[in-house]
Amino acid sequence: MTGFVLVSNSGKKISLEHASHPCPRCKNQSSVQLTRSEKSLIVLNKRITDNSRVRYECSQCKWKNQMLPYDGRESAELDRYLSENSDEFFFGEASTPPSSASP
Repeated sequence: MTGFVLVSNSGKKISLEHASHPCPRCKNQSSVQLTRSEKSLIVLNKRITDNSRVRYECSQCKWKNQMLPYDGRESAELDRYLSENSDEFFFGEASTPPSSASP
């Protein structure tokens, strides 16, 4: 026997990355992850809405946002890495393909 659903607001959350990030609100160093939230509203066994949202969420304080706040440390680490390993990279001008001749 199958059940009849009068009203349901079901949902699930799926982590989209293995990396974790520091939370700007509670300052936990590894509680924020990129997450996809899926919710659906079912009324009288008919699916009325399906909503899917991708955003960063903190598992400790429930902070949520579409983007991580800019952290100057990441930029400083990248600059330091590039300066220490600059001989491995070539920064030059891109060449443009020759244009075709007009008739």
